[in-house]
Amino acid sequence: MVSFRSLEVFYWTAHLRSFSRAADRLNTTQPTISQRLRAMEELIGEPLLNRAAKPIALTSAGRTLFRHAELLLRQVAAMERDLDLSRHMEGTIRLGVSETIVQTWLATFLEQVARHFPKLDIDMTVDVTPSMMNALRDGDIDIALMLGPTILDGFTCIELKDYPLKFYAVPGLVPGNAISLRSMPSIPIITYPRNTYPYIYLRETLFRQTGRNPRIFTNSSISTIERMALDGLGVALVAEGTLSGESMKKLKTVDSDIDLKPLSFYAYFQAGVQHGTFEQLAEIAAQVAAGAP
Repeated sequence: MVSFRSLEVFYWTAHLRSFSRAADRLNTTQPTISQRLRAMEELIGEPLLNRAAKPIALTSAGRTLFRHAELLLRQVAAMERDLDLSRHMEGTIRLGVSETIVQTWLATFLEQVARHFPKLDIDMTVDVTPSMMNALRDGDIDIALMLGPTILDGFTCIELKDYPLKFYAVPGLVPGNAISLRSMPSIPIITYPRNTYPYIYLRETLFRQTGRNPRIFTNSSISTIERMALDGLGVALVAEGTLSGESMKKLKTVDSDIDLKPLSFYAYFQAGVQHGTFEQLAEIAAQVAAGAP
């Protein structure tokens, strides 16, 4: 008979398409993963994984077993949620989070998580959305609080909060305290990295309208963007509410006729196994975000 633990090992190896990642995910060793999978294959009588494929792939028998394993593990997760067993959950959740959230309501979120899951540890990574998308797909993080919406196969998302984008600068840097597409090429803009919406939108919109590229300084650290703006090196373009109170005493909001969509943040987590725990974490994040200024 196939044990529950063996099914769990098989599921994560197949889902992550990696022996080493499955070992990390299950807090065990790669030889242990291989040993359990070999035992399952001997019991079933045929290979479950094509180890020659890069990355590894499921065989026909493996695909059949995967469907059953996922259903069973989902059912166990649902049972644990119905019995409110998550409060006793131990282990580590790997959280990816955008710096905008770090600068606004992350501390409150972590306090709430500690209250609901007192035995759960959080291993946190602060990164930009494209990197977190890859980390989710690769199984390097379990849940991400990041920009959206976007479609990630096999993942669920819950809407958190929208943040309007605003321009900020020291008084006197921007003539008339207003910035437009026409004036932008002469004024450096300091904003998020090149693979994010604000940079891409500004660059493409300005080039389309004027045939010129704006001067854009990029940085993944909001605190660095803030420091550069305070030093008068340019106009900061960041989500409203992310700059510190002390900086907002020195920086002023710059008016603009540029139509910028707000930054919309979502919680992304894997559908299926452990869905219940991740969903509860996402719901806590949504509640905290709703109450954040």
